[in-house]
Amino acid sequence: MSVVNLYNGIYKVLANDKTVLSYLGIGATATPLEKAKRIQKRHKPQNLVENMPIITFYAPPGTRSRENLLVYSTNFIFDIYTNDNVDLAQKLGGRLVQIFDGEINPMMGIETYESLLVTMHETATDMANTYCFTVVVEFSFSLEKL
Repeated sequence: MSVVNLYNGIYKVLANDKTVLSYLGIGATATPLEKAKRIQKRHKPQNLVENMPIITFYAPPGTRSRENLLVYSTNFIFDIYTNDNVDLAQKLGGRLVQIFDGEINPMMGIETYESLLVTMHETATDMANTYCFTVVVEFSFSLEKL
């Protein structure tokens, strides 16, 4: 279940990053529940309006490498929602790039390879006074058991 391990690893990295927690308005002393409300492993966030600012992340289907069938790559899409605060959303997006672009983040239970920024952009939302900024990062990892 390498993809599940990757989800959990990404969450752990974000939930322990003091800068991310500060931008989310909860700080390093936040409880696990407070962190889980602001950093969600899902495409459609729960209680979006009550929990902004919020980072949601999810992965569409990925693919195996043609050169090495033991390497699996998938994009992770990070949607950052704020109460119409463009600057905050873009700062959070920039922090995600600092954390993940060109990095090899050790994550429990999987052998990860370099992660790479794919794109960053504003995303339309049908909610009034809500701004969404999206960051897409490609993660590659080994399907071999460690």
